[in-house]
Amino acid sequence: MILISEGEFTLGLNPQSTVLQFMSEKTSALNAQPEQQYFLEAFYIDQFEVTYEEFLKFKPQAQYPTRKMYLPVSGVSWYEADAYCHWLGKRLPREHEWEKAARGNDNRIFVWGNDFEKGTANFGKQVQPVNTLKGDVSSYNIWGMNGNVSEWTSSWYQPYPDSTLQDKNYGKKFKVTRGGSIHKREHGFLQQFAMLPYRNFSPPEMRFWDTGFRCAKSH
Repeated sequence: MILISEGEFTLGLNPQSTVLQFMSEKTSALNAQPEQQYFLEAFYIDQFEVTYEEFLKFKPQAQYPTRKMYLPVSGVSWYEADAYCHWLGKRLPREHEWEKAARGNDNRIFVWGNDFEKGTANFGKQVQPVNTLKGDVSSYNIWGMNGNVSEWTSSWYQPYPDSTLQDKNYGKKFKVTRGGSIHKREHGFLQQFAMLPYRNFSPPEMRFWDTGFRCAKSH
């Protein structure tokens, strides 16, 4: 695990930023506004996404169509991910913790900076091992946060402080997932889906083959 020190970081997006000129006013990233300085206590987060090899120690009876144990586990519900982390004496990261660990302290939009670099993270058709892409490493030395598989967080899908966005999905119905994933190359808004502040949300009981997780722990 990697220790992320306490302190403020830039949470969310400023739509007026010059690095976000490709975004439209109708973008789904409106739920990541307003941009703000947000304080977090120190916490630990896994350097790599949880693999099949690790998860099957917790749930050995599970059947997955893969023999590649170093791939990030996917197709697990939020409840399974949450149970695995607690089994280890850890927990799922809160979405703000996930964002700080991915963006660092210099307000970057991707783990490598503010300019989209195709091929640096895995948005292709096949999931890759958790330690494959050396370009997809945050300033805290955490791997695979920009692509490969999206990740469950512990957070319910709620508005940010001072947000004016009205969203019928807010509440305790959906859990936030973070990070880009495979099968994103065909989308017209590729850059938006790949941005670290981008917030997606899913029913906690569902399983998705492009979504995995990593664990966190309070300091």
